[in-house]
Amino acid sequence: MDLNLLITFQAIYKHGSITRAADALEVTQPAVSAALKRLEAVVGKALFVRSGRSITPTGAAVALANKIAAPLAVLESIEQNQDVTKVYCNESLMHLVCDIDGLSFQEPPLSESQLLADIDSQKVDLVIDVASSKSRSHVVEDLFSEPVVCVCRNDHPSIGDSLTFEQYFKLEHIALNIRRNDMVMLEFLAERAMPPRRVKAQTGSLSSMLSLAATTNLIGASTVSLAKHMAPLLNLKVIDIPIQLRDVQFRMIYHRRFLNDEQHKATRQLIRNTIQNHQYQ
Repeated sequence: MDLNLLITFQAIYKHGSITRAADALEVTQPAVSAALKRLEAVVGKALFVRSGRSITPTGAAVALANKIAAPLAVLESIEQNQDVTKVYCNESLMHLVCDIDGLSFQEPPLSESQLLADIDSQKVDLVIDVASSKSRSHVVEDLFSEPVVCVCRNDHPSIGDSLTFEQYFKLEHIALNIRRNDMVMLEFLAERAMPPRRVKAQTGSLSSMLSLAATTNLIGASTVSLAKHMAPLLNLKVIDIPIQLRDVQFRMIYHRRFLNDEQHKATRQLIRNTIQNHQYQ
């Protein structure tokens, strides 16, 4: 059974209202109602009945509440004393923050919807990514922005110190297959519709893209900080992209329940300070 269903049930039971439970959990009323229906389907019994403007727990609800009160209290205590904060971090920034103590870093899911779902399910405590969210359950804070550059092998036979628009679209490309706003990354950043690229290879990893660019005649794209960090190691050339692209806007996203959490606030500030101190190094 999904633990979040029991947490939602406990909030409804405590507050006697879908609306007040949603406010306490800082999620939407439809999300609370949907969770209750899922739990009732699991237990096979109605848990609440309508009573005027409020709801009243059934006998099954009272029994369930008594059974889960102690286990949930133990889990809440464990969570409050958790030493490691779980962070989804965009691969472009991993090298800047991975040495911070007390944080566990993992690359975000390729799917933006899965990333946001993992915030809701408490699978992750904080996200550092280019994704955003319109959900009132999520807090979105701009972190910083940086340009995108072209990368290729340093001894590429067709590329000098710069690229023209025509050259760029004649060359074969590596596409980063991370979808944001239901578009792959470069198209997501384009200021206007651009001609189709000659995509020879697709990858969901920036590391794979940089490795391919270093060992083939394919060209890729990367944020400037990661490109400059990896260029000496992989013998890469870093060149301006001859098309109009928006800078990559990195953000921190987290559930609203952590907005005033002192440990979480300190973690967010530490990440900001670390990135500002090491950016472009």
